[in-house]
Amino acid sequence: MKSFELAQPGSLDAAIRASGESFVASRWLAGGTDLLATIKERVDAPERLVNLKTIPDLASIEVTAERTVIGALATHTEVAEHVGIREHHPALVEAILATATPQIRNVATIGGGLCQRPRCWYFRHPDYPCRKKGGATCYAQEGENEFHTIFDNGTCCAVHASNIAPILLAYDAVLIVRGSGGEREVALDDFFVDPDDNVMVENILAPGELITRIEIPAAARGWGEAYVEVREKQSFDWALTAATVLVKASGGAVEDSRVVLSAVAPRPLRLPRVEALLRGRVDEEALSAAGEAACAGATPLEQNGYKLALVRATIARAARSAISRARKG
Repeated sequence: MKSFELAQPGSLDAAIRASGESFVASRWLAGGTDLLATIKERVDAPERLVNLKTIPDLASIEVTAERTVIGALATHTEVAEHVGIREHHPALVEAILATATPQIRNVATIGGGLCQRPRCWYFRHPDYPCRKKGGATCYAQEGENEFHTIFDNGTCCAVHASNIAPILLAYDAVLIVRGSGGEREVALDDFFVDPDDNVMVENILAPGELITRIEIPAAARGWGEAYVEVREKQSFDWALTAATVLVKASGGAVEDSRVVLSAVAPRPLRLPRVEALLRGRVDEEALSAAGEAACAGATPLEQNGYKLALVRATIARAARSAISRARKG
């Protein structure tokens, strides 16, 4: 491992000054569960780590009548165990409890979870100069690709890794981002960058910028919620496919729905065409149609066509569960 400096700022402004304006020179250190792995794997070699854990007030959680605010340094465990989160955002709790292991959830932060790098084994291997590292080839396109993307994989096949991002997208969450130029709000759907636009990065954060908090509007509450994922094994593992479904029901019929598919593309995918099928009197025929619609436009690779069946199943299971919960109130 290359040696590096460790900055220990006492304020957010000091942290931003210490970070500078180069991804190469410095990286933010929060929980460190992903960053330290990329350094050990020689994907990253920063000259300085800026420790955010020395800064107060970045880990607070507040649930009010108007909104839910989650500090970026709150750990997954702290979020999942918060009484207000458990009451108003059960799908977020479900996703967190499906993430990693208890030991990792105890240190991994919510902000870091949104910013983690892809888990593609070609990207993580130091001997493969893939496109995401500035090379000319996506080795997964014709290599070992059973766990890779089935959507939007013309440039890069790496799957977006965050479990919590799809739920926050369904909630219409907003990220508060801070840098040397001040503070700005970013809708979660605008946070992620498509590989066709810039294969080298996964989000819009500029050097020296960081997420300080996540805000969820109160309008996201009161829906029937479900998060369903499928993994190769039920212990610590990455999702093969996952579906988030939120529905608002009245008189047994679905008035509105939100559907987000994940673990199959470079970013979480909001699916308006599926949402339209999950409105009105939803029966098993509609659930089957929703699963088929979720697969529209897929371009499976040689070894991951099985994910299409998993997409159909996770969409149907999540929708069935969310509708049941909505009807029960």
